[in-house]
Amino acid sequence: MLQSLQDEREAKKLLNFSVKIAKSMLSYGAEVYRVEDTVNRIYKSFDNIKAANSLVTYNFVIVSFIYNDNTYTAMRRVVLGDRDLEKIALLNDISRKMVMGGCTLDYAFKKMREIKAKRRYPAYIVISALMMSAPFFAIMFGGTFKDSLYAILIMAVQAIFINYTAKYKVTAFVSNFLGAFITTLLVMVVSKILLIYNPFSIIIVSLMPLVPGVQVTNAVRDFMAGDYLSGMIGIQAAIFVSTAIALGVVMGLKLV
Repeated sequence: MLQSLQDEREAKKLLNFSVKIAKSMLSYGAEVYRVEDTVNRIYKSFDNIKAANSLVTYNFVIVSFIYNDNTYTAMRRVVLGDRDLEKIALLNDISRKMVMGGCTLDYAFKKMREIKAKRRYPAYIVISALMMSAPFFAIMFGGTFKDSLYAILIMAVQAIFINYTAKYKVTAFVSNFLGAFITTLLVMVVSKILLIYNPFSIIIVSLMPLVPGVQVTNAVRDFMAGDYLSGMIGIQAAIFVSTAIALGVVMGLKLV
């Protein structure tokens, strides 16, 4: 069911909403093509909008449309934050309701503010989940049962460190370098004191939360969708993060 804009005030409100939802989805980790598709579908749900366009990369968002022979354009710079797939799904749900005609702009703004204010899982749940995954990864990468127990402790240190760096907004390169360095150094020191069959399996376990897997997946999907610029930016960012991890591991091994 198509909607209609009533006046210039509503057109500005739609412009503001579309650029904000695009910025929010991108900062939470959505793929570029998904963000552009969401904005374009919202615009298509209004029958008196023409020449609707959106341009999204990992650094900025530009949206534009024509209403009553006037061009409305907005741009926002995007700073990538912590990935939150739940919030992406909730924002997608708002856009679906708008496209189906069951959601006004005022209601959409209200729901978007609620989603933004929605708290993430508490730190102790995230840390506990990472610790529970550690022994399975350790055995999968060639460690023994005893090594898997050590992996739980090392993963706890890594999880606490990740939570700390996220809280104080430490840059990705520094946080990944220090996370890899600290856990590698800790594993190698412990292996000198206690009997560890395969210390490298534990090191790999500690690196799993740092690996930019979602970023690589998004970049590949952007390539497949034909958005080569965003795909290149995503791959380069993933290489940058991976380099930081590798340097941290090498520095930790060299010190020991």
